[in-house]
Amino acid sequence: MLEKGEAPLCNKCGSLVKPDIVFFGEVMPRLFSDMVHFDVAAADLVLVLGTSLKVAPVASIPDWVKSDVPRVLINREMAGTFSEDRDVFVEEDCDESVRKICKMIGWEEELDQLYSDTHSK
Repeated sequence: MLEKGEAPLCNKCGSLVKPDIVFFGEVMPRLFSDMVHFDVAAADLVLVLGTSLKVAPVASIPDWVKSDVPRVLINREMAGTFSEDRDVFVEEDCDESVRKICKMIGWEEELDQLYSDTHSK
């Protein structure tokens, strides 16, 4: 792909191969709309990592949880409606923070295995 400078095509249908993400301006999958309010209502902790929180509707999700639900932002800068009065703000690189958390709770080996599995393909 990089050598040719062309986007890859699907071998089955011939259309462009697209990553399994939602691009800016695209409609969110129906499952998101169907489930987000249930997930928010059931949340007992919100973790937000590495984002500007500027693109709706996902940017609003942290605001939809009940006021007694702890919110943690791990980011290089404060974002969205997070504030040091109500929330926990960890001003740090996400990868470093996740590694520290995994090490503290004994998951570092699993993290390394997941990384190895996903980057060896």
